[in-house]
Amino acid sequence: MMARNFSAVLTHRLAELYSKLLPIPCFLCGEFSQQDALCKACINDLPWLGHCCQRCALPLNEAGICGQCLQQPPPQQLSLVLFRYETPVNHCIAAFKFHQQLVFTRLYARLLADKTRQRNHAFPEVLIPIPLHPSRMRSRGYNQAAQLADSLGSQLDIAVDKTSLVRQRNTSPQTGLSGKQRKRNLKQAFAIAKALPYKHIALVDDVYTTGHTVAEATHCLQRNGVETVEVWTIARAMRHY
Repeated sequence: MMARNFSAVLTHRLAELYSKLLPIPCFLCGEFSQQDALCKACINDLPWLGHCCQRCALPLNEAGICGQCLQQPPPQQLSLVLFRYETPVNHCIAAFKFHQQLVFTRLYARLLADKTRQRNHAFPEVLIPIPLHPSRMRSRGYNQAAQLADSLGSQLDIAVDKTSLVRQRNTSPQTGLSGKQRKRNLKQAFAIAKALPYKHIALVDDVYTTGHTVAEATHCLQRNGVETVEVWTIARAMRHY
């Protein structure tokens, strides 16, 4: 077990160093793209989200609040998302999340930072990545949400807190679960490790699917004094649209 954990951490560190020092081929077409994971042409061809609901990020004809959120609003006040979770974005996120392709960190953070700067809302006080359970963190070697939050915080000059929100239950992977199963799987999954001095935070994660993960984390934060929660993710799943 220790050897496997050490190998995961070492692979993560080497991938991180490689992505910082060397030019790499575009993940999708193979053309060299300086130090970005994708070339400009492939970035332009990605399934950008466009107009969407401000609360849950489902597509709309124009910016506003969708009918579902008007009737049953999610606990977060705002969602900020770059892409629809479709090909090839799903493959890019899988490479970033599971296969040590940390060069995607800079790209996702830069694009999210650019989108954040276009907003009219006040910036959050702090970014909090959705945490992994310690056992999953040991086996994977890194938390992709924390990698993204660190890079975003640096670009936007916003503090990052990776210790206050913790995953107290080692939940089953959400992939393949129904909406009800996802909600049940995440029941009391999160806890607060120390008192929170923040009133306005942004949760950072890779994919917004049913919203149960961020909803459970948001409720946990709100029970501990946070007033405004935003959700910032790379992509929004469309299967419930």
